[in-house]
Amino acid sequence: MAETFLFGIAKSVLGKIADLSVDEVCLVYKVKTDLKKLEDTMISIKAKLLDAERQQHQNEKLRHCMWKLRDIFYDAEDVIDDLKCEALRK
Repeated sequence: MAETFLFGIAKSVLGKIADLSVDEVCLVYKVKTDLKKLEDTMISIKAKLLDAERQQHQNEKLRHCMWKLRDIFYDAEDVIDDLKCEALRK
């Protein structure tokens, strides 16, 4: 099945979380527990996004929520990128 646009963004963010060196992040920010919770949450969201994206064409309110989620995922991706850069600097 071809991935939808928002699902692709979610997958990208989850991939970036998985790519983070957990040891580096823990040493720099001591956030191992928070990072695991975020990863678990993202996995759940990805599954729901597939269903929502299929239904959004029939529901204007859902379509609006999907656009908001897209922005949230972009913001999350930016935070992860910043975290990776900071870890590399240290």
